[in-house]
Amino acid sequence: MNEPEINTAPGLRLEGIIKSFGGKPVLRGADLDVERGCFMMLLGESGCGKTTLLRIVAGFEKPDAGRVYVCGKDVTGLPPGERGVRTVPQSDSLFPHMSAAGNIAFALRARKTNVGGRLRRMSTEEARSRAEEILRALGLGGMGGRRADTLSGGERQRVAIARAAACGARVILLDEPMSALDALSREQMRGWLGELHEKTGITVLCVTHDRDEAMRTGSRIAVMSGGRIVRCGTTEDVYRHPGSYDAARLTGECGVLRGIAADGTAAFACGLRVPCAGAGTAEAYVRPENVSVSAEGGVIGTVEECAFAGDGYMLTVSVAGGTLLVRSSDRLPAGAEVALKISDTEAVTV
Repeated sequence: MNEPEINTAPGLRLEGIIKSFGGKPVLRGADLDVERGCFMMLLGESGCGKTTLLRIVAGFEKPDAGRVYVCGKDVTGLPPGERGVRTVPQSDSLFPHMSAAGNIAFALRARKTNVGGRLRRMSTEEARSRAEEILRALGLGGMGGRRADTLSGGERQRVAIARAAACGARVILLDEPMSALDALSREQMRGWLGELHEKTGITVLCVTHDRDEAMRTGSRIAVMSGGRIVRCGTTEDVYRHPGSYDAARLTGECGVLRGIAADGTAAFACGLRVPCAGAGTAEAYVRPENVSVSAEGGVIGTVEECAFAGDGYMLTVSVAGGTLLVRSSDRLPAGAEVALKISDTEAVTV
């Protein structure tokens, strides 16, 4: 009777997850919906609780309060193996003496499937054939016969993720999958993860502390700070409309202005006025690309720092009511007075 509701439920739902260790709160009521087939990046700095949240989803930790749902089913009290969730840790956990295909075949053999109303395991030959088929489908066919200990770090991670997908997981959890990879391997992994997601349509929740990785890898992003999810949405929407200082600073460089909002407008001491819903103390999170040095006047500020940024310079400019970051083609000395033009900015009440 409840089947239609389950079928339309998110791939993963977390409701009010609370967790403390030794009396110290780690998760303070984390809520998150990950739609089916979504590739969600969970971004947060070290100590914010993201790995603990991942372990609770996987069933390796029990929450003090709150519920975990997978495709509409409450799995909060279920053991890890019965949740339809598979975790790929930072260390790939492959059997080093087995081939890539052998690792996947071993996992397939460990599962029982319903055939004609009876539970049975795959035969060794069937599992091996299926493993090779999965590797080919995911663009890893050339790795099938290679021992895991001869693969590169990026190759091992891809095989580990393929193994998780092969085991019938409804949700795959990735814990910093690119943290140990060099820059080129990270680029390759990002591309492969996108292809994997397109081919399988599986729900993915991937934890990272790297904002560039978070903004470039998933289709959506959840920003975590202080044990809570502070913002969730498409990467573009979260970047342009962070809604809080934590979400703004974690998703990119930004300056901050503090002022007062009333009647739909926030006014700042530097003279800037921008749209703002609500009333009271307000903040504007200004991205560097929305600020430019102007020869025609504007917000007046003083250069505090000038740092080389490859294709130019990044200026830290102090203005009345806050600090702005400005990209400049010219090197300006500390103490120099500049006029700034600010565009495409809004404010929020805090």
